[in-house]
Amino acid sequence: MAYRPSKRMRRTLDTTPPNITPVMNLMVVLIPLLLSSAEFVRLGVIELNLPPAAMGPDGTVFNQMPVENQKKLDLTITITDRGFFISSSMAVLSGSIYGEPTIPLTGSGTYDFVSLSSRLYDIKQRAQNQFPDAEHIILMAEPGVDYQTVVSTMDASRSIRIDNHWVGLFPDVSLSAGVF
Repeated sequence: MAYRPSKRMRRTLDTTPPNITPVMNLMVVLIPLLLSSAEFVRLGVIELNLPPAAMGPDGTVFNQMPVENQKKLDLTITITDRGFFISSSMAVLSGSIYGEPTIPLTGSGTYDFVSLSSRLYDIKQRAQNQFPDAEHIILMAEPGVDYQTVVSTMDASRSIRIDNHWVGLFPDVSLSAGVF
């Protein structure tokens, strides 16, 4: 025998809509925060070109060296604990004494980025219309060189300030894994 449900057990359903105001406040704060942080990430990127891989797409090692039809400058800056060595495919620019860096450390033991930029400006003027890769430079660094020195060298090799305006030097910077 079935009993009738009691009147005490009957409850009315609450049909008020949910309060979404806190969720909307959160979205109003999060969206501008995410958009502004994406802008900071874009500003912190340093553009550089890595050297090409030594293996082909199928994993085979290239055995043949590419044949060069034109002379290339292949300008390279090697950062050591003694200073900067500047070299190209033609020669190595030596310092005042044979075997010394092209631009040695200053008397206080810091790198001379102003002299580096002016030396690269002279090289750029001489190589302007003679080489197809006159916009490209390769940086090599010893393992003990700190990151800020590498970044400052990249900045010094990209442009120089002459007569209150910026002159471009070598905007295409590549990093090399070679050991000097």
